Amino acid sequence: MIGELVIGGLASGSLYALIGIAIVLVLQSTDIPNFAQGEMAMFSAFVAYWLMQHYGFSWWAAVGLALVFSVVQGIVVQQVLIRPLLGAPALNAVIATLGLNITLHSVAGLLWGHETAIFSSPASDHAPLNIFGVNVAVDSASTILVSLAMIVCFTLLLKHTRAGIALRAASQNQTVARLMGIRIDRAFALAWAMGSVAGAVAGVLVAPLVFLDVNMMGPLLIKGFAGAVLGGLSSLTGVFLGGLSLGVIENLMGAYVSGSFSEALSFALIIAVLIFMPEGVFGRIKKRKV
Repeated sequence: MIGELVIGGLASGSLYALIGIAIVLVLQSTDIPNFAQGEMAMFSAFVAYWLMQHYGFSWWAAVGLALVFSVVQGIVVQQVLIRPLLGAPALNAVIATLGLNITLHSVAGLLWGHETAIFSSPASDHAPLNIFGVNVAVDSASTILVSLAMIVCFTLLLKHTRAGIALRAASQNQTVARLMGIRIDRAFALAWAMGSVAGAVAGVLVAPLVFLDVNMMGPLLIKGFAGAVLGGLSSLTGVFLGGLSLGVIENLMGAYVSGSFSEALSFALIIAVLIFMPEGVFGRIKKRKV
């Protein structure tokens, strides 16, 4: 029983971690919390569903094209909406992302309606796996493995590619990065594209579990923020571990305490961590040279 609860929590936490990583990728580079991240993910999931239902694309082809769409979506949002606001008070960009949230929600409802739809998954028809005596749904195992692969890919990209190194330099000091010949706008566009892809993967993974509709990413966005704060906003690995921890704690609390309290746990964790451990459980304290 406990083993199944932990595996289910890890699967849920993997989704929280993907959204948290998407948020942190943008936040670290531009200092902007993207409150439209959930709706951007929902929109990408609907694109995949639309390609499958109306054009007969296979699941893999539709999801692949939806991920390409998410890259374009992230770049367009950064270049058109966020770039003109760089240098302005941070509140301006926050309000812009909130406005984008409402806009994408309304446009998705206009295009695809507000009814729920079934978003199939290749793993849905497979029998559960038995791992060390614990029954593990294939969907859950796939979610954990995909999220783990995403964090590894993003970490390697940021640390071992020229584009990733340029992004890290731009996020630390824009002035010095410009003097080194780094294109700040391209670096920030990469961050938004990566964040959009991470969110889209989360949207595609969660849609078969909760049904596809325009409201499906709202709770996930809140828990993604909670996982990011819990893990620490300075490290993608910390965010990943924070999301996993939140998922496991939430699942255990829901089973042994109260299902309704598990929903409030996200907010309680955000408040507690911000008060007692502002750098997060797995985060690093930033040091400034003076």
